[in-house]
This record gives sequence, C-alpha cells and structure tokens, in this order.
Amino acid sequence: MKKTVEEKAEMAKQKIDSKLQKQRQKEEKVAAKKEAAANKKTAKKDAKQQKKAAKQQFTSEKKEFKNQQKNAKKEAAQLKKQQKLEAKNKIKELKAKAKQAKDVVPKSDPPKEKKKDTKKEKKPTKKAKKDKKGEQEAVNAGGGKKKLFIALLALVFVGGGVGGFLYFRGGEKEENTDPYIEAYVLDDDFVTSIPKFLEQSETRALPEITVEETAENKQVIYDYTELKGAAKEVKDYINFLTTEKAFVPMFDFNLDAPAGYISVGTASVEEGKTLKLDIDYTDTDYKVVVSKTTEALPKPKKEDDGVDGSRDGALNYLTGVSAETLGLSKPVEEYKAIYDAGQSTVGDHTCYGISLYELGRAGTNEFVGKFFVATNQSSVFRYDAAEDSYIEVVSKASKKKEPEPAEEGVEGTEGVETAETEGTDKDEKDKDEDEKDKDKDEKDKDEKDEENEEDKDEKEKKKKEHQKGQKPEREETEEKKTKAKRS
Repeated sequence: MKKTVEEKAEMAKQKIDSKLQKQRQKEEKVAAKKEAAANKKTAKKDAKQQKKAAKQQFTSEKKEFKNQQKNAKKEAAQLKKQQKLEAKNKIKELKAKAKQAKDVVPKSDPPKEKKKDTKKEKKPTKKAKKDKKGEQEAVNAGGGKKKLFIALLALVFVGGGVGGFLYFRGGEKEENTDPYIEAYVLDDDFVTSIPKFLEQSETRALPEITVEETAENKQVIYDYTELKGAAKEVKDYINFLTTEKAFVPMFDFNLDAPAGYISVGTASVEEGKTLKLDIDYTDTDYKVVVSKTTEALPKPKKEDDGVDGSRDGALNYLTGVSAETLGLSKPVEEYKAIYDAGQSTVGDHTCYGISLYELGRAGTNEFVGKFFVATNQSSVFRYDAAEDSYIEVVSKASKKKEPEPAEEGVEGTEGVETAETEGTDKDEKDKDEDEKDKDKDEKDKDEKDEENEEDKDEKEKKKKEHQKGQKPEREETEEKKTKAKRS
C-alpha cells in the first residue's frame, strides 16, 4: 500500500520531533555536566578555604600553647629561685640566733672532774671544795641552767638546717638525718633505691651521703658498708633496673663477678641528658654514684652482627642449605621462590615465609614446599601441611658443642679461668666452622654456576656447528633443482 501524503507528513513530523527531543536531552546533559563541574569547583574551593582556616587556627593554638608553656617554665624558675633565696635567708637567720644564744652562755663553765690517773695527785682541801661549790651555786642561781638549755636547742636546730642545706646544695660529707631513703634523687630525676628495692628501707643502716657540686656537674654519693652478700644485692638491683626501669648498660660488665665496677643509664627528665648510676662494689660494701651527664646512651646491639635480616638474606641463607637437609630433590636455586607478605612467628622465632614452585608438565607452577627462615638465620622450619606443624630442619644452637666438664683435682680460681677460656675457645671454633661451611657452600654454588655456563657454551657451539653442517646440504639440493629445471 502506498502511503498517503498525510501519513508521509506525519512520519516526517515524528522524525523531526524525535530529533528535537534528542537535541534537548543532549543540551540538558551538557548543562548538567557544566553545573556538576561548577559545583565541584566551588566545593573544592570551599574545602581549600576550610583547610587553610583550620591550619591557621592550629598554628595559632600551637603558638599560644608554646607561650603558655614558656610562661609556666618562667614562673617555675622564679618560684624555685625565690624558694632558694628564702631558704638561704632562713639559714642566715638561724645562724644569727645560734650566735646570740652562744653569747648568752657563761664562759666560765664548771670544768668536768678528771679521773684519778695517778696516786700522787693531791686531794682537794675543804676550802677549795667550798669555793668550787659556791661557784656552781652562783651559776645555777643566775639562770645558767635555763640559758644553757635554750642555747643547746638553738644549736641543734641550726645544725639540722645546715645539714639539709649541705645535702641539697653540696658540700662536705654529711650523715643522712632521714629515718630511711626510698629513692636516689637528683634534681627532677629519681629512681628506686637499693634498700627500697630489697624492702629493707626501714631496717637497713643509713648510708653515708656526699653531695659534690660544681658549675658543670652535680653528683650524689651513697656509701653502704658492713654488708653481707653485697654483690648479690647489686646483681638483683641491676637486673631490676634493666628489665623494669628502662636502664641500659653504659659498657659491658659481668654481673656474676664477686666484685667490680658497673654503670647503667637512662634518659633524664632534662632534655639531652642521661641519668647515670655508677656502682663500685665488693661482697661487703658498695658505693652508688648518681649523676647527670651529656653522654649519649649506647645503641642496642643487634641479635646477630653481620647477618642480613632482609627477605633476600633469608633466601640466600636457604639456598646455602643442602637439598637433603630440606627434603628436596633439587637445590633451592633451581626452584621458583615466592615470599610471604610480612613476617610470621614460629615458636620463639620471627621468620620469613618462602614457598618453592617448579614448572610442571602442563606448563604451570606446581607447589613443592614451604619454609620459614628466622630473621637472625638461627633456624629453618619446614611446614608440614598434612599435620599442620613446623619441623625444624636447621638449628645453629644444635651445632654448638657443650662445654666439657673441668678436670678433677683443679681447685681455686685457676680452674675457673681455664673452664671459661675453654668455653670461649670452643665458641670461637664453632664460629670458624660455621664460616667455613658458609664459604664451602658459596664455593659449591660458584662451581655450579661455572659448570652451567660451560654447558651453555658447549650447547651453543654444537648448535652453530650443526647449522654450519646443514648449509652445504641445502646448497646441493638447490643446485640439483636448478639443473632439473634446465634439463
């Protein structure tokens, strides 16, 4: 059927309407995109302004806090200075009172009666006895007893004040007046004392304390004497400080020695300084010297020096272990190794996990085994998936020989010294053997690499020779073909 003019016109109109609709939709989409972009831009701008404002606020608050801290420090310093001045003035006042009291005491105090040293000494006459009695009564009648008592009280008070001043300000040796000492104090730093640690602060005899102060340094010395088992007390105290109080040895020392000199330190409250405890001890006494120094704390020693604690180091170490020990059919270097993400804990060891794969018949990687190498390379574990267990296949500790017992009949310190030297010699021998094994493994590896390179070279040579031998055959066949064509 032929379409009428009206139908054609209607169809044309519909097409135009659809085109117009599509155009409008397109324009709406463009407008929406523009609006979204503008909104995004404004939001970004607002966020930037907010960030800037927050940053300004933070800096201002930080500045204000610093100013407050500075002012607080100034106030504390002024207060401390004022307290020192007040203490000084008080001591001066006490000294003056003591002097006044001393002046009040009569100069002609009755002399004490001497003991009879010899038989030849003359007995006092009745007249002399009467004169002496009269002098004594005159002193008592004038209120001498009262005045003498007041003067003695003033002197005791002044003596206590001067002792405290010497303790906090430094000076000559002064006995502690406190009933016990629970901490070693130096300015704002303090640490538990040995008597307090031993729970003997109330029963232990008081130490002799000396305060030494110079323009550069200040130290307090505590001298403990007439003790039993002093070396053990020092050992237990140092173990307490190093395990629970963040103290570290300032140098290497032997705590098991019956006498010696040790030093431990920790970070001081004062920035950039170290609080030190130096202890000089025997089995019957020890001297504790508390001081502050600019000496830096020693860096902690690594568990094993010279050991590559990285993942690559773990793989290199695993490569040096024989295939028989690991339970493999081939050396580790012939497998594809894949590391685990991060570290794993196996027993008491922190380890790197390494999975080994080989190329199968289908051209895909097939799992061979998984191993865990300790970061300090002290142990290697093989993971048994069937049993879900870890089998230790390499252990450095097991390689070490136990020290032989000392010979009978050796007595005294000489026997001890020989046993110690033997133990150290054995340790050195074990280390040398381990190093030799490592060198041997490296040599074997190098030899294998050289052999592989030689095999490669031989293969390449044979290939080239084979190719050279094929060239004349090809030329002969081509010549025969050309002859046949010509004929």
